[in-house]
Amino acid sequence: MLASICVAAATLTSTTPEQIRLALQGANSNGDPTGMNVGWYTSEKANHVVAYGTEPNHLNLTAKGSDVEYHKNHGYHHFVDLPNLIPNTKYYYQINGDSEVRSFKSAPSGTEGTPFSVSLFGDMGWLGSKERPMVLAVDGLVRNWSAVPTRAQQEKLFRNGDIDMVWHLGDIAYADDAFAHDVVGGLYEDCYNGFVNWMQNISSAVPYMVSVGNHESECHSTVCVTDPVVGFQLNNFSAYNARWNMPSKTSGGVANMWYSWNYGPIHFVSINTETDFPGAGEEHKGDSGIFPAGKFGTDGEYLAWLEADLKAADAARKAGTGRKWIVAGGHRPQGDGLKTKALFDKYNVDLYVSGHAHTYARSYKSCSPPACNTALNSTATTTYTFCGGAGSDETNFTSAGQIYPGPEAGNPVFQTPETSSCLLQVVNSSHLTFKLISSLDGRVIDQLWI
Repeated sequence: MLASICVAAATLTSTTPEQIRLALQGANSNGDPTGMNVGWYTSEKANHVVAYGTEPNHLNLTAKGSDVEYHKNHGYHHFVDLPNLIPNTKYYYQINGDSEVRSFKSAPSGTEGTPFSVSLFGDMGWLGSKERPMVLAVDGLVRNWSAVPTRAQQEKLFRNGDIDMVWHLGDIAYADDAFAHDVVGGLYEDCYNGFVNWMQNISSAVPYMVSVGNHESECHSTVCVTDPVVGFQLNNFSAYNARWNMPSKTSGGVANMWYSWNYGPIHFVSINTETDFPGAGEEHKGDSGIFPAGKFGTDGEYLAWLEADLKAADAARKAGTGRKWIVAGGHRPQGDGLKTKALFDKYNVDLYVSGHAHTYARSYKSCSPPACNTALNSTATTTYTFCGGAGSDETNFTSAGQIYPGPEAGNPVFQTPETSSCLLQVVNSSHLTFKLISSLDGRVIDQLWI
């Protein structure tokens, strides 16, 4: 199965839709998503029309969209919004009359605790060093790595109906490290294309939400560094912002850099850990230090938006009209100078999930049924987690190593370098679970109740 997913693009025609991905869009007066954005890629210019409906043989609705060519002669990315969907309903859709009819389920309405699951991970590369051997292993790059076990485990979860949404917390594909697989070739776009095609059977069926990471900042291939035209086409998060279409318009965010959305009883917030605040990792320059980066908003705009968004969500929750939980996610962990901890404390964020550390760790528990363990509760309301061990070319593949530090202040309750992903599940109207899932055998390595 995984091999066929990897090579599927080889048989496509120039206008066949590939790299198909969904994202929630729109919001009604209650803040529920009302639409779905369908995105895809073609190597040549093509129409951007989607036929859709609630019956697979009766696609009676049609929507049109637009496309973007951010890197000349490297294809087109198309986006079409499907608006005014009936909540919690299975829809079928067809892109440009393509032979395949796909399907997705629209978002639920209201704030009730209808069960659903979100797969979360950051720092996931395309395939592994066996399938894509490393030519260079310098500056943090390694020769023995793999994201294949995580991709296989995602497939199992998806086929078992345990994934209703994916949230990729930055460092998507590691396309900027493509030079380490071919020093001379410019494989940045090939790597990004390969990864999204690799994930397509999931991303074309459930929303695939993304947050920005440092590896999205620019291309580091030889041609990008030596050719200023190519370099500037692929700098300052241009590929990331062109390839995805998150619901920033309806949440007051900016591009795919920061935004929020509701789903059932959770208010989700995708924060910007890379630019647009003092001391950000890519505040002025991208990872290479060569190309400019940042300035997606005016000075102070991002942090002002974040406070306003959290304040509104917390106020609605206290008034009994909002979502029960606030879950924030971003690429870098809280201790990386993000300027957000005071806001998370002030507005009672329940959970913050990040990547970047290429491992898993969790802070003190919020509560563990049947009774809270007060000895392990922090005074803050937020539980902090790293979920960055999905597999990347900067981390040696590992299958073991669990560490249980004591309850001293500042230590995590649990951490492990085992290759893994996370699963957030709404159990009912009063409880969430957050699980660490082994990519090797699917066992639950760690679990938190909120």
